[in-house]
Amino acid sequence: MSLLSLLFDPRGAIDRRAFWSGLIQLTIVSLAVVVGLTVVDMDVAWAALPAVGEAWVLSDVAGHLRHAAPPDVPLIAGVFLVAARLYATACLMLKRARDAGKRPHALIVLGLASLLVHVLVGFWVYDLFPEGMAIIAPLAADAMVTAVLGLVFTTWLGALRSSPASGPARSWRLSPG
Repeated sequence: MSLLSLLFDPRGAIDRRAFWSGLIQLTIVSLAVVVGLTVVDMDVAWAALPAVGEAWVLSDVAGHLRHAAPPDVPLIAGVFLVAARLYATACLMLKRARDAGKRPHALIVLGLASLLVHVLVGFWVYDLFPEGMAIIAPLAADAMVTAVLGLVFTTWLGALRSSPASGPARSWRLSPG
């Protein structure tokens, strides 16, 4: 299975080893994007980091809404980076859940819980926005809560054994093409 199909194709199933390998690969890619974008625009670079990226984009969205400003290129790029990383993570988790014989309900609940945290913190940031540095507290809370939710779910999912009913899982190997 190629790296692109591992990260961006929701079909199939993967074993525990492929799941953890995929998460490590995704983290390395995210860090490489951060380093590469630091030269271009630091505001966009922050969006590539797991947990921090969502909070960073959230503050940017709240600032644009507060000032009734149209979205600019850094905001759009940040939203794109967060969406791409979340999609790749969801693909990995769906494939892993399928291999473990689990339905995607838990992943949907995690996504909705994280979205609820982001929306609630977004309202908090929106109210505090003219206060300047005061928005750091809600952004830190957002990053910590969603990181803990994600870490607990990822550890649980990554620890599950493969289900015999799911059939053979495809292990990930970097293959040409």
